[in-house]
Amino acid sequence: MRRSARGALLLALTLLEHGCATSRPSRAPRGRSDLLTAEEIGGGKWANAYDAIQALRGRWLQSRGPDTILGVQGEVQVRVDDMRMGGVAALRNIPAVDVAYAQFIDPTTAAARWGPGHAHGAIYVSTHR
Repeated sequence: MRRSARGALLLALTLLEHGCATSRPSRAPRGRSDLLTAEEIGGGKWANAYDAIQALRGRWLQSRGPDTILGVQGEVQVRVDDMRMGGVAALRNIPAVDVAYAQFIDPTTAAARWGPGHAHGAIYVSTHR
């Protein structure tokens, strides 16, 4: 009797597990929130990198609080092929079709890679050369 109860319990758990696994909706894997590829940007949908990033990863363009105790407001820095271009307005000078990929670099990583002045992070843009 005890074996059949154990077997029935094992069978019930197996069926329950299989039923739950097959009833889950399938989802496509999500892209990385810190990366924007040329495929996502698409050809000619946006005029420049700023418009594409604003539409697809708008959070990247937002500064997060003051840089200093005095309340000086900074902004996210833009790097294009490792050259510092300035703030996010520089993205308006990059045609969207020229972008191979864009990546948001968090403030700590950006400061370690390029030095001070990246308190709000950086948007690194790699272009088709």
